[in-house]
Amino acid sequence: MLHKPNGVVTASKDKKLPTVMDLLPPDIQSDQLYAIGRLDRDTTGLLLLTDNGPLGFQLLHPQYHVDKSYQVEVNGPLTSDHIQKFKDGIVFLDGTTCKPAQLEILDTSPTESRASITISEGKFHQVKKMFLSVGVKVVSLKRVQFGDFTLDSELAEGQYRPLNPEELEIIKNYLEMSR
Repeated sequence: MLHKPNGVVTASKDKKLPTVMDLLPPDIQSDQLYAIGRLDRDTTGLLLLTDNGPLGFQLLHPQYHVDKSYQVEVNGPLTSDHIQKFKDGIVFLDGTTCKPAQLEILDTSPTESRASITISEGKFHQVKKMFLSVGVKVVSLKRVQFGDFTLDSELAEGQYRPLNPEELEIIKNYLEMSR
């Protein structure tokens, strides 16, 4: 489990930018290790790293509908109308329809709002585009949950830790579901 910081790319190697692999000590870096899913360079939060291909497939493939939850800050007000639009499924200008999402407004004002959003798919820049489609821009985005995995609140940005026994049991359950 890694708490990805801002400014780091979700890649194994990059010639110009620091990667999530650069955050790991050399003794655990490996060509077989990869991130399950991606977070944009300016998105922080929970990232799972694995060398287990079936696990990555299980957590990422659309047929399994694994929820991902984020804390988001936007540059304007959010209302109950936004909650309904997210629940109905946002439609982008290009006609792409997002699956229904759960939006919970935590705090709102005319100039900024904080919310929690849960999605079950992971289109390119999806969360940012969803908020843009309702007239506000994401200024901060942090993934706090991926399926049954929750970001460890003790883990500072840039830190990682091995999974604990309970989390390893979750992995076992995910892998059994794919059989």
